[in-house]
Amino acid sequence: MAGIAVLASVTAPLAPASAATPPAKAGAENPAPVTVVQDGGSADVRIGEAPPSKVRFTATLPAGLTGDVKAQLAFNRYPGAGWDTPARMISGFGNVACSLNGGSAAPCKFFGGRTEDDDDTTYLDLPTAVAVPGTTGRTVVWEFQMNAADNLFGSMSGVIRVTDAAGTALASAPAKVDFVKAVASVRPTFYGRDAAGVLWQYESDGKLDSALYKPRTRVGGGWNIYDTIVRTGPSYNGESHLKGNLVARDAAGQLWYYEGTGNADRPLKNRKLVGGGWGQYTSIVGMGFGEGRGSDLLARDRDGVLWYYRSTGSSDRPFQARVSLGGGWNQYTSLTAFPNGILARDAAGVLWIFEGDFRTAPGPIKPRRQFGTGFGPFTALVYGGEKNGRPGNELLARDRDGILWMYEAKGPNLTGKRLQVGGGWNIYNTLI
Repeated sequence: MAGIAVLASVTAPLAPASAATPPAKAGAENPAPVTVVQDGGSADVRIGEAPPSKVRFTATLPAGLTGDVKAQLAFNRYPGAGWDTPARMISGFGNVACSLNGGSAAPCKFFGGRTEDDDDTTYLDLPTAVAVPGTTGRTVVWEFQMNAADNLFGSMSGVIRVTDAAGTALASAPAKVDFVKAVASVRPTFYGRDAAGVLWQYESDGKLDSALYKPRTRVGGGWNIYDTIVRTGPSYNGESHLKGNLVARDAAGQLWYYEGTGNADRPLKNRKLVGGGWGQYTSIVGMGFGEGRGSDLLARDRDGVLWYYRSTGSSDRPFQARVSLGGGWNQYTSLTAFPNGILARDAAGVLWIFEGDFRTAPGPIKPRRQFGTGFGPFTALVYGGEKNGRPGNELLARDRDGILWMYEAKGPNLTGKRLQVGGGWNIYNTLI
């Protein structure tokens, strides 16, 4: 889990001070004209493996104030559900690093204690500065950055107290953070083609433990000229190098290559011709990804022989010459791209995983292993990506009633967990 970095930015003639700050007593009055506020009110803090969230407080100092200016956060209202003591909360925060006025960060930490009102309180001392005489309106801005454990939900509230060197209260204000699910910077996507030939993109909502997708976006029309459309690897929008290249075969047997952009507004570049002769294949499938191989292609011919097209890494000539991986592949009713290999479904509805061994050439397929059973009723199977950046992969499966299901997998195995995405998916004749 990522830790916490606490920063303080000071827009006044302040110098660092090293004195420790004891917990301030509750109930002290705030003599004017010192003020402190939490900028923007309650702040969202992302949980799990997410970039740190920022929480900022601003104090305004009077002209005559000199000496130490100290600030302490004191939280005594907790989310509950097991997160109800200082020790438990601190365990969910990880490491802390503090700095003042953009200086070097140094280790610091939350600590727990009990107030005069017998409240269990979690404290954090923010960096101490020294105020020198100046004009009115000087400000001190404290900012801390944090994220938290992936199962820490709800809110934590309390107060920020600003004191002088003697611990006399100068100002206080409410402090609150809301622990929220992270929105991933890398969002898996997939496509659906409707009966009119329009291609639609679905992008993950970016929330952990969610089977939801954002409202669909139109990629474009004219896709009914193709009898086969497949991804050559996983597709993500956002900060990922896996952009979701597509290949599409037309009625003349020509294969076209669409390079992905990772941009939801224009997910695909203009097509490029790969070549002809692809009408001989009864199934074309991406090889998934692994060991840096993200755009390989497999194709099964009418005799059940599987052919391997290794990626070149160039959109101008995307594949090397084919290599045979052997026969017997007509026993499978569908082939689906999946990480490090492919999934193959047999007539009994058993799903088998063939993992790639990209260290070998020319045959990068390991012996099959059973992946799951009961997949016969599904009319479409498609790789759903690493949902919102969490460990594991998702397999999307559409049943005969048009309901789309998300199956969770970790490594080469299903976990047994599935979530319903929703109904109405029979409007698409192809899921990609």
